[in-house]
Amino acid sequence: MIYAFCRRIFLTFINLFLLSVVCYNIFMRDPSNRSFSEPYFFSGYVSYVSSLLEGDLGITYNGGDSLNSVIFTVFPATLELCFFAIFLAFLFGVPLGILGAMNKNRLCGKTISALSSFGVSVPVFWIAPILLYISAVYHWEISSVGQYNVLYNIPSITGFAAIDVWFIDVPYRLKVIQNVYQHLALPTLVLAISPTMEITKLVQQRTEWILAQNYVKFSITRGWSNFSILRRYVFRNTFPVLIPEIPRLITFTLALSMLIETTFAWPGIGRWLILAMSQQDYNSIAVGVIIIGLFIITVNIMAEFGLFLLDPFGKKGWLNNAR
Repeated sequence: MIYAFCRRIFLTFINLFLLSVVCYNIFMRDPSNRSFSEPYFFSGYVSYVSSLLEGDLGITYNGGDSLNSVIFTVFPATLELCFFAIFLAFLFGVPLGILGAMNKNRLCGKTISALSSFGVSVPVFWIAPILLYISAVYHWEISSVGQYNVLYNIPSITGFAAIDVWFIDVPYRLKVIQNVYQHLALPTLVLAISPTMEITKLVQQRTEWILAQNYVKFSITRGWSNFSILRRYVFRNTFPVLIPEIPRLITFTLALSMLIETTFAWPGIGRWLILAMSQQDYNSIAVGVIIIGLFIITVNIMAEFGLFLLDPFGKKGWLNNAR
């Protein structure tokens, strides 16, 4: 077990090293940063990494703003969009997957299976402008762009506007809360399509496999209700399987959110990176890549730790590696 733990730490350091090298090369594309590489590439790399470890991310070369403050503004906005989308994906995906497996040979089950396969391949960057156009034409309340109305001032406490809005103390507080969630609704619904269909497909396939086992068939012959079978066998054997998929779903959702942020004028890191690339602000691009890479690495570590705690087969794998 100790050997497996040390191996994971070693692999994490390797990933961090490769990430820093890639970001340093992006950083060095700006001619004004060439002084970092003098007289040697290695000394410049050490200086760059030392600055990052000290928490000094530098400044944007188009405006001179501190990248520390910029990152703490744009990255939480993207995470807010991703977390709400993943929450909706699990909220709808798990019941749909179980419903499709329980009605495998009926029209309902076949329809869910077809929709899950089709929904995964639908490009959200194509759906987003279409739904935004439809919602605007029919005057839907959720046809809003941006994070909230620019007339409102929401002090940043956690960085998530959907949470910070509950701490404001103004006479029109309910109106501000309504406005924030109206702006959040449409991009979240668009972003949740692909992960919802992905979770539906995974849960349906796993549930169908469990229901085909002999011990489940024996329980049915003994008169067990569907709820008892779901609680005793399906839930316990499905949720641990979803844990290894969480990092991939979060990474996938993060990439999709960066694609649709420009469509909805969402002030997230994806829109900010696109603006930085158009302005050739290589320092901002390098810092954005670092932040996204660190987030993905952290999510993978947390998922492995959660699987280790919940999945007995995962524990067995750790023990076998230790031997």
